[in-house]
Amino acid sequence: MDKPVKVLKSKNEIRRFFNNKTVNSEKVLIDGKRMYMTVNKIDDSGKEVKHKKNTKSKIREKRMGMNQTLNFPDIDYRKPYPSLKDDLIENNTSVKSMRTILVKRGFHKSILNQKGLEFKYLSELEKYLFSTISSIRNIKDDELIDIFHKIQYWGGNQGMRIYVKRGGFDENFDIEIYRKFVERCLNFEKDGDWVQKVSKWTFESHMFGFNISFSTKHVRFWLYNKLKDYTLPILDNIIRSGFNNIQGNDLKNNRENLEFYWKQMIEKSKKEGITLNQLERLLFNYWN
Repeated sequence: MDKPVKVLKSKNEIRRFFNNKTVNSEKVLIDGKRMYMTVNKIDDSGKEVKHKKNTKSKIREKRMGMNQTLNFPDIDYRKPYPSLKDDLIENNTSVKSMRTILVKRGFHKSILNQKGLEFKYLSELEKYLFSTISSIRNIKDDELIDIFHKIQYWGGNQGMRIYVKRGGFDENFDIEIYRKFVERCLNFEKDGDWVQKVSKWTFESHMFGFNISFSTKHVRFWLYNKLKDYTLPILDNIIRSGFNNIQGNDLKNNRENLEFYWKQMIEKSKKEGITLNQLERLLFNYWN
């Protein structure tokens, strides 16, 4: 006597067979052929009972705790926009180290201002980047690369990998990928779930060897053209660690957490009546 494929526990069930494995299916043999079977319930009228399916966003929110709020430190958020604590480049070990790397690899021009002099302060370099990017219309390759280096310089020596990894900058940098990223920022329109959209762009730039810390630095500067002082903030290791030292926070280095962080920062800036740039700087200085 042939062994049945499966003994049903109830008459109110329906079997479905598939050639390839599907969710919640089990492997069965029918005439020596391997197939996959699911068993679904049917109601008294013989209709299949439809189960409510969780959407991807709900699954993600459940996994990431994204229905929760980010807990912020109890500080004065109404302070004027401050400079970085280590604003003077000569006293900033990380930025000085990055300057050395750029000079050694032949990118000395990228540490100079419009007058051909070295930037003395990070705030001076930041102002230059915001001003230059906000006035850009058509950008040439050499200008694009120069701005890339200047953002890396501003960010400090944690961005050195693209220069010191085997093959150096010329081997590791893809100008077409970076140009696509820049064009997306310059042509950005604030529609739909735009924060989620930008978070996807950000992770596409990680093929340069970026981590969230540096990719969000480039987002911050290039989106300034469209969003000005409400450009999306940086999520570097200092800010992420600072948040995670507060009970209830658990920011990770992935796209979902970056999107969550950005949305929470936007809500906080609205609540406090300050710009995102100001909020980012206050938090960085507080934890640095």
